[in-house]
Amino acid sequence: MMPGVSAQQKGSLLIAGGALKSENKAVYEKILELAGGAEKAVFGVIPAASGAPVSAFEGFKETLISYGVKPGNIHLVNVAMMDDKSTEFADESKWAGNAEDKRVAGILKTCTAVWFTGGDQMRVLMTLIRADGNPTLVLQAVNEVYARGGMIGGSSAGAAIMGPVMIAGGSSSGAFGLSSDTSAPGPGGENSPGEPLFLTNGLGFFRFGIVDQHFNQRARLGRLCMALAQSRDKASFGVGVDENTALIYYAAENKIQVIGENGLTILNAEEVQINGAAPRLKIANLKFSYLEHGDEINLSDMKVTPAARRFPIHGNEEYGLLNPPQSGLLDTDAPGFRELATRYLANNKLLSEIRRTGFIGTTGITVVISKTLQSRAYVSSGENGKKKYTLENFRLDFEPVKIEISPVY
Repeated sequence: MMPGVSAQQKGSLLIAGGALKSENKAVYEKILELAGGAEKAVFGVIPAASGAPVSAFEGFKETLISYGVKPGNIHLVNVAMMDDKSTEFADESKWAGNAEDKRVAGILKTCTAVWFTGGDQMRVLMTLIRADGNPTLVLQAVNEVYARGGMIGGSSAGAAIMGPVMIAGGSSSGAFGLSSDTSAPGPGGENSPGEPLFLTNGLGFFRFGIVDQHFNQRARLGRLCMALAQSRDKASFGVGVDENTALIYYAAENKIQVIGENGLTILNAEEVQINGAAPRLKIANLKFSYLEHGDEINLSDMKVTPAARRFPIHGNEEYGLLNPPQSGLLDTDAPGFRELATRYLANNKLLSEIRRTGFIGTTGITVVISKTLQSRAYVSSGENGKKKYTLENFRLDFEPVKIEISPVY
């Protein structure tokens, strides 16, 4: 059992994939619903991950107030490691030890919800977990909120902490050893192309699997697959949450619902076969489903329920493309994983698989996305003409290959 997690979990989790817009009404209304409604909701905000903790708290507070939460019901849980240069009244770096303060932990006694802000997820662990691996008083209090039916939520770094295993850094190319570039910053100013995968323990509220965020936008498919391959003893599946999108987990019903602009990728490693080690690691038969707004999945049997008015694709595929655009799948080149899996594979009558290869020198990894006999796909028309997709029981394989380049003439 992970630090701070009780055997009985009665509440809900709202795990946002980062870049959560204040105007995302669907997500914020769900936050308030899970917290008990705008009139009764009481929030404790933990800004430990942020490099500007007070500013992070104030930004989230303003958004909650705009949705009707009473200002007096939004509390700063002052645990942090970094000084907020925008404040003159305090040095927030001195809050690092507050996680063992009974007064600070007591702030959460009346809360119906706890929110973890974005930033660096390692700061959360460093402040909320004792040196011996046990939970601090504040983390114990957070767990009590969840146990009595409250909501635990977070975005970006606040999402990464949720699983039993936490991804603390790394890129997809770096996880497979396919880039030597460890200096240039990647998208969002983090994770250079060659940064290796770094795993540690998470807080374990979402006890089923590893959570990754900014998923499709930062091409994190490869790093989540590698994280799963290295953590099968602790997590049987992983979830990749896209930006401005939220995974909602209902503990009492053991189900996930997706809300927001983009999607959620669920990787199931229960039947996976793994051989070798990176960069020559072979991952076979990793199953995945992809869900968008309104879709649900029951974690007891992994059955997917598509959103209303989403219709089956099989036999009604819209596209007939033999040669979809090239993409590395392990980097941010377009089209990314979402477009290849949905438009170019599931909604394409001519292909049963798509193969893309990333390499460095003569060493490469071919990523194969394929349909199976159990694959199901659904589509509906979304806003601004953007289609919404639901994919169930598709397959991923990572095959090590040797690259040979020779001139034509």
